[in-house]
Amino acid sequence: MKNTLTTGIVGNGTVGQATALLFEDVAIYDPPKGHPDLSALARCPVSFVCVPTPTSTNGRCDLSFVYDAVSQVAPILSNNHVLVIRSTVPPGTVRQLQEDYPNTHLASNPEFLRAHRLEEDALRPSRVVIGADSVYSRQVLLKLYHSRLGRGVPYVITDSVTAEFIKYVANSFLATKITYAQEIRKATQHIGTHYEDVVRAVGLDPRIGPGDEWFLDSLNDECLPKDLEAFISLLRSWRTDSRLLETIHDLKEERLRGRAVAARKRVPPQASRQRK
Repeated sequence: MKNTLTTGIVGNGTVGQATALLFEDVAIYDPPKGHPDLSALARCPVSFVCVPTPTSTNGRCDLSFVYDAVSQVAPILSNNHVLVIRSTVPPGTVRQLQEDYPNTHLASNPEFLRAHRLEEDALRPSRVVIGADSVYSRQVLLKLYHSRLGRGVPYVITDSVTAEFIKYVANSFLATKITYAQEIRKATQHIGTHYEDVVRAVGLDPRIGPGDEWFLDSLNDECLPKDLEAFISLLRSWRTDSRLLETIHDLKEERLRGRAVAARKRVPPQASRQRK
């Protein structure tokens, strides 16, 4: 069933482009990338904010791009428009934005895209999480997704804070799984067992499951490190236990340092002198 309504995309990066694949008929706003027409969003019933949320120097999520995008877009939207935060943001961000822009309907709709399977995950998502604090926003988003995906996809309908929290929990768990898989792979190499057979047998347990995470070389192959660091910062600010995830983060940093040392050792002495 084709969606005949235009959908707005704010931020034409990786997430914005993947989101556009699903909704097809889109109006894009991203001036630095050649899409300066802000008024095009006013004709859309729904717009998705897909801007970066990097990690700041203190480990927290930098929301400057999100706040800047909303400040530009919200004033030109109609009262019926739903502005959806698709970027990964700390729990409570949408509610704070709702207070700042009371005439705009805001909602959370986190993405769960894998960097190496963007198109597949965009067109055939494993689930759709809709975090809306109003019945109106919830209904508009559900109608939009049903028009593109039907009702066979699992939908998780919740409030905005829970939806934002879900994204951090998911990415931190994936970071933990990848790190664990790396430890197991090293152990199998040490004792001479077949890693693929181990993964297949373990993955058949529904409590564990298969997945690409068993075969990734590092966290840097996925968009996970920044979210892991930001989630640790959040847990510390909430004064809840973050030791497990801190260990995962430390192991990641340790491996990066080890790879850097190994890479330097592989550089021939003559090439090293020429660089200087």
